[in-house]
Amino acid sequence: MTSTPAGGPSPGEGAAVPAEGASPATAAKPARKSLPQPVLATLLVAGSFGGIIAVMIGMLAVLSPSSPAEPDPLPGVQVNVQGAGNIAYLPPTVGPGGPGAPLTAADPAAPPPDPALQPFPPLALTPKTASAASKRVSAAKKAKGRPTRISIPSIGVSAPVGSIGVDKNGEIEAPPLSKPNLTGWYRLGPAPGDQGPAVILGHVNTRSGAAVFSRVRELKRGNKIAVRRADGKTAIFTVDGVEQVSKLKFPTKRVYANTATASLRLVTCGGVFDAKAHHYTDNIIVYATLTSIRGK
Repeated sequence: MTSTPAGGPSPGEGAAVPAEGASPATAAKPARKSLPQPVLATLLVAGSFGGIIAVMIGMLAVLSPSSPAEPDPLPGVQVNVQGAGNIAYLPPTVGPGGPGAPLTAADPAAPPPDPALQPFPPLALTPKTASAASKRVSAAKKAKGRPTRISIPSIGVSAPVGSIGVDKNGEIEAPPLSKPNLTGWYRLGPAPGDQGPAVILGHVNTRSGAAVFSRVRELKRGNKIAVRRADGKTAIFTVDGVEQVSKLKFPTKRVYANTATASLRLVTCGGVFDAKAHHYTDNIIVYATLTSIRGK
C-alpha cells in the first residue's frame, strides 16, 4: 500500500496523492516495477500445487462414507456386541438370585457359590472306603435319611418327596407329570442332610397348570428350605445362589460333585418351551447348604 498524507484518508490502492501546489511534472505517476522472473515462476508452481491439494481434499470429503457421531450407550463403558455370549463374559460365580434379578449361567469352571451362613456339620459322612460292608452301612443310613417332605415358605411350597433314579438312557428321571405337586429325590446321591449334594427335582408346570416348582426362580440367597427326613429329623438349608443354564451345557460337576458340607440342589425347568422337542431349553438350579437341624 502507498503512503497517505498526514491526517488524510487513503483514496485507493495504488493511487499517489500529490502535495498541494506541486507541478504536474512532479506529480507524475512513478513507473511500477515488475517481479523478477524466478519469483514469478516460484509463485506459479506453489499455486498449482496448492490447487491440486485442495481438489484432492475435496474429492476425499465427497467420496468418504458419512459416519455420524453416536452417543455412547453408557458413558465410559465400551460395548462389545461381537463378544456377547462368549464364555469369557459369563459371571465367575453363581448369582444370588431374587425377584427382578436376571438369572444367568456362571462360568462352567466356577465352583458352587459360597455358603450364605455357617454350615452345620453333616448328619452322615461320605465313607472313604468302598468295601461292600461300608456300602451296606451307607445304604442303611441313607434309607433312614431319605426325604419325605419339602417346605419352602418364601414361595409357598409344601410338597411330598418321592424317589427317582435314572432312565434307560442313563439320564436322571423326573417325577410323573400326573402328580404336579410331587418332587423327586435322586436316590443314587446323598440324602438331604448327609455330606454331599442331595438333589431334588420338580416340574415348573404341566398341561393342567403350574406345578410344585413354578416359583423356584424367585428364590434368593438367604431363603430357607426345610426337608423332612424318614428318621424324624428336619434338615434346614439356606439358599446360597441360583442360576439358569442351558440344558445343553448343564454344569454336571458343579451340581453333582462331592462337597465337604451337606448340600442341596433344587432343579427344575426354565427358559423357552420348545414345542417340537416338548421340553424347556434351560434348567434353573438352586444351590443351598445345611445350616441347622430340627427334631430328634
